[in-house]
Order: sequence, then structure tokens, then C-alpha cells
Amino acid sequence: MNTLKMLRRTALGALVAVAAAWQLPAFAEYPDRPVKLIWPYAAGGLGANLARLITDGLQERLGQPVVMDVRPGAGGTLGMGVLKNSAPDGYTIALSTIAPLSLAPSLYKTLPYDSVKDFEPVAMTFIGPNLIVVNASSPIKTFGELVSYAKANPGKLSYGTAGNGSTFHLTAGLFSQLTKGELVNVPYKGGAPAFMGLLGNETQVVFGNTDSLPHVAAGKMRALAVMSPRRVSIAPDVPTTAELGMPELMLESWYGVVAPAGTPKPIIDRLNREITAVLQTQRVKDAMKTLNTELAPDTSVATFRKTIASEIARWKPVIETAGITAE
Repeated sequence: MNTLKMLRRTALGALVAVAAAWQLPAFAEYPDRPVKLIWPYAAGGLGANLARLITDGLQERLGQPVVMDVRPGAGGTLGMGVLKNSAPDGYTIALSTIAPLSLAPSLYKTLPYDSVKDFEPVAMTFIGPNLIVVNASSPIKTFGELVSYAKANPGKLSYGTAGNGSTFHLTAGLFSQLTKGELVNVPYKGGAPAFMGLLGNETQVVFGNTDSLPHVAAGKMRALAVMSPRRVSIAPDVPTTAELGMPELMLESWYGVVAPAGTPKPIIDRLNREITAVLQTQRVKDAMKTLNTELAPDTSVATFRKTIASEIARWKPVIETAGITAE
């Protein structure tokens, strides 16, 4: 009887070893066919250019075609819904921004996904700083003067946004809460029109992205502050809101690659290594200079996971207090 048990155990052990050996090549051979990277916004613009840097770099390193799948709609949430329903095998990933992952949960009544449960963070990739700018002809010369004006003139300071629920809108809402100033929202259909509105003196200030920098360089706008925890290389002379006494007023428009929940860890780890290597290429570093964007200082899975969750928690009370909803 003991001999029979030993034979059974030996046979079972052999089967387990064979099964394990059979599974290993599946990870070792990844990828053995084209990989798709979802970009959940329109094909043009800064974000699409950043997505192409990732697809081109990954294609070289993985030895397989990496194609961009453009899925715009509903502030990026439509494309992320597509990712959620994709097979968790590493062949469908997405480059998301802060909006669908950390802002949308508080902006939309319903979402086709859960940002924390339905996705596996792969790597944070880029950081897009946000700046506070006024028209160069504005009598407001400093961030301190902007704060004083907002407090002394409730309902008279107008700001342009890229639409309700945009990062332009959220940062202005946070500024209003912090200063107790009543600001007037003037929504436009995108960031570029919002900046044109500022240049045309339709509004007095924009809490916007780095698309303002060419206007600042041309002497048409004045940058009062950058809403980052540190000064940024693309605008080193612009002080941070933290330096100017308002560290709570911070928003960086980060980008990061995510995969469907359940994607095997060896595949996540491989993608993280390859994306990190892509970001260190000279081609990508040179592109950052023309795209007014910075590389993420930490590409680790753990840091990205923590960032998604912490940003959800940070913006939820701001959005609820301001009564902001997405368009």
C-alpha cells in the first residue's frame, strides 16, 4: 500500500513539473504576434504623438508590430472600456491619462470600468505640467496678485477651460476653493480655443497645459506659476505654486500604460522593462523638448498603482464640492 502511494505521489509530481514546464515557454515567447496599444482620444495632438513614441519604441524592442488603436469618446472612458473587455494576455494595452483613470470615477455617474479593479498598471511614462497663464497685457503680474484679485472681486474673475470636467476646469475649481474666491467658468471646446479666448481677452486667466508655452515664449502670455511639486525643465524660470504658498494647488497631467486585470505578472514585468528602456532612448528624450513634456521620474508598477489610487482620493472631494460633472 505504501509503495502504491509513493508511485502515485511520484506520478503527480511529474505531472505538475510537466505542466509548469509547459507554461514557461508561453511567457518566454511573448510576444509572438502583433500587440495593440489603445489610445482613448483623437488621433491628433500631443497625446497621440506620445503614444506613437511608445508604439514605435516597443516595436523595436519586442520584435513584433505594435499598432495604435485610436478609440476616442466620452473623455477617454470609451477606449478604456474597450481595454477592460480585452483578453488579459498582453496583446492589448492602453496609454491612458490621469483623466480616465483618476478623475473620471468622480466626474461620471456611471463608468464601464473600475479604475482600480479592472486594470493592471504597467508603467507611468510621461508628465505634462500645468501652468497658470494670463494675457501679457493683463494688470495681474504675479500669482499673489491673482489670489488677491480673486478674493477681492468675487464673480469678476473669468477663466477659460477646455470644457466642463477638463483638467483646466478642475484646477480652477480647486483654486476657487483654496482662495474662497468666486470665479466664472467660460467653457470652450478644447484647450486651443481656451487659449485663443485668453489671447482675445474673452477671459482673464487659464489654468491649462503646456500648449501655453509657445504663447509665453512669443510674449503674448505671462506664466504666473506651474502646478507641479518641483520646477519643470521646460519652464525653469516659472515658480511652483508650492513655492508661492499654495502647495495644495497641484495637478500634473500624467500618462501611463495599463493592461486588463489578470494579465500575467511575467508579461507586466516584461512590458515595464521594455517601456522603461524605450523612455531612455535619445529619440524619446529629444522628442520631450519639442512636445513640452517630461519623462515620468518613476516608471515602477508599484508607484503607478499608488498614484492612480491616491489621485482618485485627492480629487473626489474637490469635484464633489465644486459640483463638477463631465460633459
